[in-house]
Amino acid sequence: MAEFLSDEWFERARALAASAATLPGVGFRIQFDAEGRRWHQVAEDGAITEWAAGDIADPDIEVRIVLDTVRRYYRGEADGTETLAACRVIEPGGEEGPPSPLDIDGRPELDEMLFQPDATLLTQYRFSAGPFGAFEWWWRFVDGRSDSMGLGRVDEPDAVVKIAYQKLIGVRTDSISIYEAIEGGRVDGDVGPLMLLAGLQESPELHAAELACGASGPAFSCLGLIVDQPSVREGLETLASETT
Repeated sequence: MAEFLSDEWFERARALAASAATLPGVGFRIQFDAEGRRWHQVAEDGAITEWAAGDIADPDIEVRIVLDTVRRYYRGEADGTETLAACRVIEPGGEEGPPSPLDIDGRPELDEMLFQPDATLLTQYRFSAGPFGAFEWWWRFVDGRSDSMGLGRVDEPDAVVKIAYQKLIGVRTDSISIYEAIEGGRVDGDVGPLMLLAGLQESPELHAAELACGASGPAFSCLGLIVDQPSVREGLETLASETT
């Protein structure tokens, strides 16, 4: 058994993640801070090359997270939604805000969306391959404009979208289209709400807001791809059983 965030724990964590498959171009530099307990992770081409206590130069993002939640996550007791909800992100330059996908909330570009009476929609998103595992997020539009959003599950959504988290980030970074994003995923709902969802997603103002989102999406997307590998998932399960 290893004490969480001890040198022994990091050594064991690195060993258990060492069998990850090669993923060309998948990498990140993330600094973590849990109430003053600091550590970092670095990955290159799908392999975690550094995972240790202390700081790292030039991180893509700094993630500040509730210590109890991240401890419970590594013990296998907190899921992807709860863990992501416990995060705040420091972007390069020092600006602090919520993690992706919540970083689109409050973007001024959304205020430019057209007012459309009765164009009201509540969408539940269920993402696989999130940075801390699968997670859920919802987004409500009222009269054609973004109204509210949050992590977790809502009752009676008008539409349900099930896709990999990386597809969302692909759309936000303009590397894939909305239609490419839903390939291999699933979208459920009546025809009317689904047509409204498609129309809202194609709004130039909404896409401008997506393009203006920060660095947490790309970094978390790469982390999610690595964490989602079967060998890494098995390693984290073993680590959970050994973490005190």
